[in-house]
Amino acid sequence: MSDTSFATAILTTEVVVNHLADGHIYRFPILSNGTVSLDGSRIEPNPEAKREARRYLFDAHDAARVAFGRSQAQGGAGPAG
Repeated sequence: MSDTSFATAILTTEVVVNHLADGHIYRFPILSNGTVSLDGSRIEPNPEAKREARRYLFDAHDAARVAFGRSQAQGGAGPAG
């Protein structure tokens, strides 16, 4: 799945990923060691979507990791704590 399938937002303690076609929202915590974790993630499924939200979980996690990595490479702030 391409990066254009998702929109990402990097917050202080999590990366939020929106699946553009189906509207599912994924929230991945940013750990104190600077990694984006699959553990502790949350899914906010769009009940009107054509496909199940869990189908995109790993792709959404990959998009979150890539977006967070890019932000760090560009000098973005890390998690507070």
